[in-house]
Amino acid sequence: MKKDLQGTFIGIVTSIIVIGLIIYSIEDDKSILQMIVGFIVFILPFTFFSSFASKIMSFILASVTILFGYIVYKLGYYDVWMGIVQAMLIGGSIYYFRIRTTKVFSATDYKKEVKKQRNNA
Repeated sequence: MKKDLQGTFIGIVTSIIVIGLIIYSIEDDKSILQMIVGFIVFILPFTFFSSFASKIMSFILASVTILFGYIVYKLGYYDVWMGIVQAMLIGGSIYYFRIRTTKVFSATDYKKEVKKQRNNA
């Protein structure tokens, strides 16, 4: 029960922050398009963070992030950072609560389990 309550609480807090950033963007005449671009570019890297375990993928992710940050800064697209924060919150939550806890399917383990169930039946 404690884990369910903790997940619900984190979901509510994440929702409040994300919707708060959207409302802040609307009220302060920030660019919704820039926020969406920042969200779309960074939602997958934050969601599948565990996939970047290799040196090459980590290098590519870091290089793209640094280059993207430089371009955003030079062109003055400062509203992109709100989208990146939203992607970090939502993607990090998805990674932590869904992807990290998922077990990888093993055909060998499945065959053993089926044999065990047939022998017990």
